This record gives sequence, C-alpha cells and structure tokens, in this order.
Amino acid sequence: MKLPLWLWISVVLFSIGEWAALPILADITSHARNVVDGIMIIIFIVYPLFFIASLLLLPKGTRKKGVYILLIPIVVYIPLMLDLFPNL
Repeated sequence: MKLPLWLWISVVLFSIGEWAALPILADITSHARNVVDGIMIIIFIVYPLFFIASLLLLPKGTRKKGVYILLIPIVVYIPLMLDLFPNL
C-alpha cells in the first residue's frame, strides 16, 4: 500500500521546522542554555507527539512503513544532538 502524500509533506515540514527553530531560539534567548532547553523540548516532547499523531492518522496497512518514514526527522537532527552531547 502506498504512503499518503500528507505524510511526506509533514515529515519535510517538521524537519525544516526543527532546523529553523535553532536560529529563532538563539535570537530570542540570551543564554545558550535556553537554546539547548529548546532543543531538548523538540526532541523529547514535540517530536514524540508528532510521531504518535502521524502514526495514528495512517491507515492500518501503512503503519509499518510509516514508522520508518517518521524516523527521518530525528535522523536529520542527529548531527545537532551529537554536537550538543559529544559523549553519547
């Protein structure tokens, strides 16, 4: 079964939004700690909510393939996480 177009669009927009949030957070806040806090909120709160909501909206026959597609935003964010947490 083919994955819906809205899934691909939402994954691309979420990935762009993740990276676009960084300069916005850096401009709004005065401390680097606040930028790291914003990144942690994206990783541990916003992304899981996006993942679960998107997975629940997928038709039952496409959920297994959809899981792999929904992992793209976190994989795209890995370089930033490795830069923030070099001991991982």
